Amino acid sequence: MENIPANLISLIAFAIVMLVAMLLLALKNRFAQQISALKLQIQSQDLQLIELQNLLASSELQLKAIQQQCNDSQLENEQVSKQLEHRIKVAQEQFTNQFETINQLLHQQPEDKLYSRAQKLVELGADITEIMRECDIPRAEAEMLLAVHRKNVAE
Repeated sequence: MENIPANLISLIAFAIVMLVAMLLLALKNRFAQQISALKLQIQSQDLQLIELQNLLASSELQLKAIQQQCNDSQLENEQVSKQLEHRIKVAQEQFTNQFETINQLLHQQPEDKLYSRAQKLVELGADITEIMRECDIPRAEAEMLLAVHRKNVAE
């Protein structure tokens, strides 16, 4: 190394330092680009996060509204169901009463049926002869039915 002039060594050392400096500068630029790209990704992800949070809040509001509608519908259905149950009960009671009335009418004595028919004929304006013939009852009973009917009409 004694034969190599000092200027040449300085020049080589300067070239090496310059080369290292250029490499460091290139690395710095590359890292700066990567950092910039990463910052853009973070900003993009932050925007996506905000959009997702807004979407979640909107979905929660919709869910609450739907739950309220379901609760309202359930309450209304329960009320309608109770009303229908009441109507069914009333209809069953009416049916039972009518069924009992029909059974009573079916089991009435034949004489009762004749007198009921005679009463209807009196109300329709039939005379004594027609009542006696249609209902097969004696004249005195036909006259009594007419008298009672006239008395009720007069009152």
